[in-house]
Amino acid sequence: MVELIVVSHGNFAKALLGSAELVMGEQENVTTFGFHLGENVEDLRNKIEEKIKAIQKESPESEILVLTDMKSGSPFNASTMLMQNYDFYQIAGINLPIFLEILGTREFETAASLSDMATTLGKETIVDVKKLMED
Repeated sequence: MVELIVVSHGNFAKALLGSAELVMGEQENVTTFGFHLGENVEDLRNKIEEKIKAIQKESPESEILVLTDMKSGSPFNASTMLMQNYDFYQIAGINLPIFLEILGTREFETAASLSDMATTLGKETIVDVKKLMED
């Protein structure tokens, strides 16, 4: 099973997991981190790094997929810095439909295939409803 680390501005990561659990039930092997006003990126990076180290120690065979709320934000930057020293995948721009798909398939898929799936789904999860209704 692919281990998930969700990192966001504010409480979005925690709320995303809570919303997903409302739909799918309690989820294991998912850790959330929020970046809040007054915190620094280095502290966030250290928290993510500690979690990566713990996963690698407890389950060395597990792959890790980090999901961040947006490209180039502090959560993204903190995670990206760690990619120089640790082997994991990262998706930026996570939303609930993509998160649900990842949760539903991570037991049977690799982190690489989940990343590919997520980027493909991203184009399908944003919909202009007015245009949809006109079609």
